[in-house]
Amino acid sequence: MKIKLFLLLVLATLQISTAQIKRINKTIDRLEAELHLRFLTADELKGRNTGSAELLVAGRYIAEQFRRYGLIPLGDAEGDFLQRVPLHTTKPPAKATVSMLEQEFRGGEDLGVLSGGNTSVEAPFVYLAALEGYEPADIQGKIVVTVLQDLRGSAGNRAQIEALEEAGAAGLVQLFGPGQRIPWQLVLNYLNRERMSVGEIGAEEERGMLHIWVRDSTGMMVQQLKEKPGASGSINIEGAEKKMVEAFNVVGKIEGRDPKLAGEHIVMCAHYDHVGVQSGEGQDSIYNGTRDNGIGTTGLINAAKYFAKYPPKRSIIIIALTGEEKGLLGSQYYVNDPKVPLEETVFAFNIDNSGYTGTEVVTLLDTNRTNIDELVYQAAKEVGLGVIGDRLPNQNYYERSDQVSFAAKGVPAVNFKMAMTAFDERISKYYHQPNDEFDTVDLDYIHKYWKAYIRSAELIGNWNQRPYWIPGDKFEAAGEALYKEE
Repeated sequence: MKIKLFLLLVLATLQISTAQIKRINKTIDRLEAELHLRFLTADELKGRNTGSAELLVAGRYIAEQFRRYGLIPLGDAEGDFLQRVPLHTTKPPAKATVSMLEQEFRGGEDLGVLSGGNTSVEAPFVYLAALEGYEPADIQGKIVVTVLQDLRGSAGNRAQIEALEEAGAAGLVQLFGPGQRIPWQLVLNYLNRERMSVGEIGAEEERGMLHIWVRDSTGMMVQQLKEKPGASGSINIEGAEKKMVEAFNVVGKIEGRDPKLAGEHIVMCAHYDHVGVQSGEGQDSIYNGTRDNGIGTTGLINAAKYFAKYPPKRSIIIIALTGEEKGLLGSQYYVNDPKVPLEETVFAFNIDNSGYTGTEVVTLLDTNRTNIDELVYQAAKEVGLGVIGDRLPNQNYYERSDQVSFAAKGVPAVNFKMAMTAFDERISKYYHQPNDEFDTVDLDYIHKYWKAYIRSAELIGNWNQRPYWIPGDKFEAAGEALYKEE
């Protein structure tokens, strides 16, 4: 009898799964989905660069698809889907110098400015072995000097830098010593290009503590600072320019159908920006961004259509994010100004791509990170695909896409990518290249990929368990802090 009941349960489950896949197939019209992708990656949108008129057109197009499908608008204006993201560009200073220990470091040679406007500061320098454990009185009004430890974080630990500013430090100089894996010239090229940041220009000016990297080619600066504690010096920055940029996230909501679980929200997100026109004129200079991330954005539009018609038990927030290519800017802004409180957001399911190396599997960044893996495996299997985890852990892909903005706040989050087993010619041929166009992708595989994304979200949205971090995960503590009152 028990075996018979078990078999009946399995059969019923398979029938439900088959019915829901048929429902997805019927709802997601192949031609319509391809038309979305064709439009978003057309030459006329000129690579959808953040700050461009073409990206605004793409955002409005996505918003009107959300309206067409009946999503609840969560934009800033009543009845609209656009959430303004205050961004500004920063042009490197025309002149920058740091005078320290009778040496002068110059911008464009052995100095790079990360933050801080035009200014002139004279103050004592104080060396800290680490950006923690100090007394605020010891650094107030002084320029803190420390050794740059981790280039991957690029700007250092943001919370520690903000703590220095709150303690009254006049600035931060980090020493780029010998032995770094990345050549100084590459770092300098990055720091000397125009950059984009979140924030109003006025607010940035008020809180923008000076933050500078200086090349210590001999590795002797720390010892000299220790020998001359409190030595005074100066920092001078001239000719830096900032300009506001018009940018928007596109945000809509689908109310869950279960009275209790509707209060738990799943974020489905994708960035819709790319890198624009790089140089020259004509088609070959337009970086169309089909794989990165026209396919992901179209997957999001497909999800909006499906879930508006067949909502799961949990509510869904669908967000097309801006500024990912400029440093995850749209997602950083959203998690600090969410349209639904983050403590009511139980999962973030980001769809983003670099390309694909095969057509048999999808990639989940990362497996064994949250407790939803089995659901993704099930969804992929139902559409004829397998699942792999991160095959390139040294590339740190998890922390290079928008899901990490949610994870850092404690929201369990993963990235749903196409098959990526290596960063080889199959990826590099198209990744951030002008030939990443619509007619270069395997549409049969792409449609399976979209359906696996939708089906995975459906299973998560209806799951009788709550998504959460695997114990011991890097972001588990942030999750405990976020949901502590529940």
